[in-house]
Amino acid sequence: MVGELEDILTKKLPSYRNPPVNEVVCGMRFRPSEKLRIPHIGLLWDKFRTDYPLLQHAPPISSASGEILIDSKTGFPLPRVWFMNLNDDQLIQFQSDRFYFNWRRKENAYPRYHHILKNFKVVYNVITEFFKDYKLGEIEPMEYELSYINHIPREMGWTTIGDLSKVFSDFNWSQGKNRFLPNPELVHWTSKFSFPENKGHLTVSVKQAIRKENELPILVFELKANGIDKDNNFPNWYELAHQWIVRGFTDLTTEKMHKIWEIENDE
Repeated sequence: MVGELEDILTKKLPSYRNPPVNEVVCGMRFRPSEKLRIPHIGLLWDKFRTDYPLLQHAPPISSASGEILIDSKTGFPLPRVWFMNLNDDQLIQFQSDRFYFNWRRKENAYPRYHHILKNFKVVYNVITEFFKDYKLGEIEPMEYELSYINHIPREMGWTTIGDLSKVFSDFNWSQGKNRFLPNPELVHWTSKFSFPENKGHLTVSVKQAIRKENELPILVFELKANGIDKDNNFPNWYELAHQWIVRGFTDLTTEKMHKIWEIENDE
């Protein structure tokens, strides 16, 4: 089994000419600086403002235990802000313990993983230098994250919940004549897979939603990698996470869907 897995990992990553990816998030959670104050966020925006001229507040992201960071002097929650580009398809999220680069599908096609990582590295370098310039301390990574959120609209390989086995290779709802329960109205499926060498894990989930712009039912298929590299070599960790996400996406979906998304062997 180990040999088979190693053989798989040495092969070229599959890619898709028409993937259903709707959003990609690349980010980092770090040890918060006690010296960071709300005015610093405005100064940080100036560093990105040329490419990200739009500003928006967002609810703070809580910790794994449900806690929200607060200012030790005032007791007020520390904000999360978005710096957005004019096309609204790229944004930087920042709060006192994390930052992310997001690509979101608007009119442009998915620009591929290396574009995402390149932009994240720019964000990382700017924030690292900003912390040094304002004597806020060093960025100490606590957790890395890479997430792919895919939208699979109705009539793209499925029509009802009973068709989920046509989309996902490990999901099967059999509606035999002797069953009492009908097809479920709602499905929310989650699974978690561990990375080697305690470098993190991949969480995959499928849930139903309605697309806002056209009220079309969709399946939201998310693959989220979280973890840390003990040597703090984050490019290597993101490469590992990307490989698991791409291979996991392919592993969990059917050959029928691969043809719809126009699979190819070389990304």
